[in-house]
Amino acid sequence: MAYSGKQVQYQDISVNLFNVRNVTRIDWWLPVLVFLLALCGWVLMYSASRSTQASYLPRQVVFFTVGIFVALFFICLDYRFVVGLAPLMYAGSIGLLLLVIFFGTVAKGSERWIELGVFRLQPSEFSKLAMVFFLTWYFSKIGERIRRLHWFILTFILAAVPVVLILKQPNLGTAACLGPLTLAMLYVAGCKRWHLAVVIIAGLSAVPMLWWQMKDFDPQTVTEPKVVFELKHYQKMRIYTFLHPEYDPQGSGWHTLQSRITIGSGGLTGKGYLKGTQTRLNYLPEHHTDFIYSLLAEEFGFVGAIFVIALFTLLLLRGLSFARDAADMSGTLLATGVVIILAFHVFVNIAITSGLMPVTGIPLPFLSYGGNFYMTTMAGMGVLLSVPLRKRNYLLEEMSASVGHVELYTHTF
Repeated sequence: MAYSGKQVQYQDISVNLFNVRNVTRIDWWLPVLVFLLALCGWVLMYSASRSTQASYLPRQVVFFTVGIFVALFFICLDYRFVVGLAPLMYAGSIGLLLLVIFFGTVAKGSERWIELGVFRLQPSEFSKLAMVFFLTWYFSKIGERIRRLHWFILTFILAAVPVVLILKQPNLGTAACLGPLTLAMLYVAGCKRWHLAVVIIAGLSAVPMLWWQMKDFDPQTVTEPKVVFELKHYQKMRIYTFLHPEYDPQGSGWHTLQSRITIGSGGLTGKGYLKGTQTRLNYLPEHHTDFIYSLLAEEFGFVGAIFVIALFTLLLLRGLSFARDAADMSGTLLATGVVIILAFHVFVNIAITSGLMPVTGIPLPFLSYGGNFYMTTMAGMGVLLSVPLRKRNYLLEEMSASVGHVELYTHTF
């Protein structure tokens, strides 16, 4: 659904740059859903902590608490001001991604973090939100010109810069998130549909190219990529073990096989809280981060897994309603961008843990452990909640103005 040209523009509203009263005017359904999902994450994090010495639960609570203040900051801030700063945010994210390449900390074969003493900064996470603001700024500036081919192509050039830098780390999961984000925001901005269809068809043409790269792949032979777009050996191994997890059940196929076993062992109602054996005995690695959904399915079964999916569905639908009813195109684009990022993480994470997609690092919002991702998600919630406030503030001012006119009329007569 494209919203271009179909909204009432509230241009005369005088919104304060930073208005604390916005907190009392937010849509409270969204925070309730966020809290319920965060609560599910705490319950699962306590269970995940049994198999390790790490204190996941207290840190996760701290992440959520700090995230509340991050969300409140964006709620109180006029999002039009932040959109105006989007070019600086884009340039800053590019600079940080370059710093990661040259001075980043290596962990699990990737350079994704910058050491800042008390914590590690992951610029690729924050680049997603920066891209939402930048694309909103870009589409708001060019308006109907997005229907012209050169402006349409320029969108992908601008999006390709952070994608290439993130792939260089390498971080395939985060880079892949920017693809559907760009396509969805292009559609909402009002581009020509046949332009978008050509891009999608061109993307689907990568399937035969992928088959060509994989047809002679030997998992026992490590070779360097021969062409620019050829996947690296570890990336090919992920695809190969996804298709043939039984090839290396003790190595590359371990995650996929154990995740399937863990989810299947939960049955309809699960083994019971704190009674999961696959996770407690560490058969399933990373069950506190990327495979937290497997832990959920093992202990709470199909019922618990569907309950969490239902919460995510309500959250995403609420966000889409904000996009539909936004006061201006900037609000619509912002809400759409945040919803797409959340939907991508939810869909891909569950698909990976269920064995429907190759394993890559995609956390589940509010449930997976991780400070950088949690802060980005909570910032997105703050942005999402700020979108309907502009329309609501306009209506409040309009009502106040009407009351003032009535009082003046009464006083005159």
